[in-house]
Amino acid sequence: MMKIWKRKKGFTLIELMIVIAIIAILAAILVPNFMRARASGQLTACESNLKNEGTALEMYATDNVGRYPANLDDLTPDYLQTLPKCPSTDALYDLTSQSAPDSYTVNCSGTNAHSAVGVDTGFPQYSSRQGLTTK
Repeated sequence: MMKIWKRKKGFTLIELMIVIAIIAILAAILVPNFMRARASGQLTACESNLKNEGTALEMYATDNVGRYPANLDDLTPDYLQTLPKCPSTDALYDLTSQSAPDSYTVNCSGTNAHSAVGVDTGFPQYSSRQGLTTK
């Protein structure tokens, strides 16, 4: 009588190691891209927040004979419901205002301005004279 060998179904150790190696290589390629995309999204949200604060400051100045507020708290609740925070640091933005001539600059000190594009671009800021720029 002839013996029939029944092979158990399943994966060998080598096959499992190859699959794990392929997954590790794909993760090593994709994770930096996801981090860069997240940082870029946070930078865009930060720039949008700065533009919104700039618009609120201009509305405030229109209602107050061309004068800007001394701090951003004066914008709530009439011009902004809440003060936006930087998405990367969860900190409020800094306002620097001058009265002769009347102008302002809103600064962000977040961390994503550098990592979003891969080079040192500076931090975003919004001013009454130049609009959205980087330091």
